[in-house]
Amino acid sequence: MATSDAEVDVVIVGGGFAGVIAARELSARGRSAVLVEARDRLGGRTYTLDHDGHAMELGGTWVHPLQPHVWSEVDRYGVETETFPVLEGLRQAVVSDGRVVDLSDDDVARAYDAFDQFNAPAATLFPEPFLETLGPDPQGLGKRSLREHLETLQVAPELRDWVEGMCSLIAFGPLDQSGATEVFRTYALAGYSTAQDMAALSATKLVKGTRELIHCIAGQATLADIRLNSPVRRVIQTDEGVRVELESGEAVSARTALIALPMNVLNSVEFEPGLSEIKRTASADRHAGAGMKCYVRVKGDIGNVSIVAPESQAVNYVVTYDHGPEGSWLMVFAAIPKKLQMTKFEDVQGMQQALQPLLPGVEVESIVGWDWSNDPLALGTWCIYRPGQLAKVLPDLRTTEGRLFFAGADSASTWRGFIDGAIESGYRSARDIDDYLTAGGTSANS
Repeated sequence: MATSDAEVDVVIVGGGFAGVIAARELSARGRSAVLVEARDRLGGRTYTLDHDGHAMELGGTWVHPLQPHVWSEVDRYGVETETFPVLEGLRQAVVSDGRVVDLSDDDVARAYDAFDQFNAPAATLFPEPFLETLGPDPQGLGKRSLREHLETLQVAPELRDWVEGMCSLIAFGPLDQSGATEVFRTYALAGYSTAQDMAALSATKLVKGTRELIHCIAGQATLADIRLNSPVRRVIQTDEGVRVELESGEAVSARTALIALPMNVLNSVEFEPGLSEIKRTASADRHAGAGMKCYVRVKGDIGNVSIVAPESQAVNYVVTYDHGPEGSWLMVFAAIPKKLQMTKFEDVQGMQQALQPLLPGVEVESIVGWDWSNDPLALGTWCIYRPGQLAKVLPDLRTTEGRLFFAGADSASTWRGFIDGAIESGYRSARDIDDYLTAGGTSANS
C-alpha cells in the first residue's frame, strides 16, 4: 500500500468551500496540508456548468453583503457579481386556490408583511444572530416544524400561500420535517426584515460562477497539495497522528485531520475509533434539505416572471433566468421532488406537467440540473435542520474528537447551509488546528 512520502500537518477531507478556505488559511500560517477530494473538481455542493452560453449554478449560488464571510472573499479577489432576478418588468404571482394570482406592488408589500408576521418569534429566539445566542423559548418553538408554525398564521389565503411557498423554497424539503427555527434564523441574520431576507437569500450571484471564487481561493493555498478523484475509505486516529486511507489504496499521514464533509455523508467514511454517537445519528437521520433545483428551457419568450406556489404544488418557485424570442431559460425549484412524477431527471413531459399550474401552456424543451439528493457525495441539498435538531446536533457537529477537526456549511454558526457558512467554518477550523499544533506539536515546515 502506497503512503505519502512525508507526514504533513493536516490532511483535509473534502474540497468544498470549507476545506479549500481552511487549506488557504493554514498555508498562510505556514502549515502544510494534503487536501483529498472525491470529485474531479473543487466546490462540493457548488457546481458551475457552462451550458448554452450561460454559467449555470447547479448548486449553491447566492452571495450578498449581509453574508460577511463570502462577501469579503468576493471583494478580496474582485469577483464580479450581478443582481438576480432582473427586476425591470418583473411579473410576480402566487398560485392560490388552484389559480395564478398576479401580485401588484401593494400585494407584494402585503406578502412581505405576512412574512414579517410569520417570523415574529425571530427577535426573541435569535436576539444576536451573528453571535449564535439563543433567547428564551417558553413556547417550544425550537421543536416546532414549519408546517406547525404555518397553522398559526392568520392572513388572507393568497398571502398565506405566498408565505408557504417561500418556506418551501427556503426549507427545500417537506414542511412537516423542517424546523421553523431555520426560517427564523435567516430572517434574523438579515436584520429582521423580509425585504432584506429576500435580497440575502436570492438577489446576488457571481457572473462567472462560484468556480471562479473557489479557484481564486485554492490558488493561494500554496502549502496544500490538492488531490482530486481521491475518495476516502477510512480515517484512522492514533495518539501519534491520523492516517487517511483512500479507495485507491494510497494513504496520507498527518498530525491532524480536518473532516470537511456534508453531515449527511459522514457515515459513508469509516472512522477508527468511531465518531460520536450524535454525529453518527445526525448523519443517519440526515437534515431535511432534499429538493431539486434545475434550469428548464421553454419555447418562446416567457417574459420576466417570478411565481411562488405552496407545498401542494410540484413546483414551488419558478423565475426567469434568461428570455428572448427564440426561447427562455427558467430556474425551477421543487421542495419535494417525488411530486414531480418524473420518470427520470431529464423527463421533459413530467416537468411540463408540473409547470402548468404556474405557467399554463408552457412548452418545455430541455432540463439541466444535478440530483444532489441521490449524489452519494452529498445525499441532500443545503442544510435545513429538522425540528429539534438545532439544539441537539449543531454543537457536536463541530466538536473536535482528538486530532480530528470538523468543518462545513452544515455546522456553521451563522449562515448555515450557505457558501458564507462554509467559509466561516473554514476560517474557524484553520485557526483551531493552528492553535492545536502550536500548543502540542511541531509544524512539518519548521
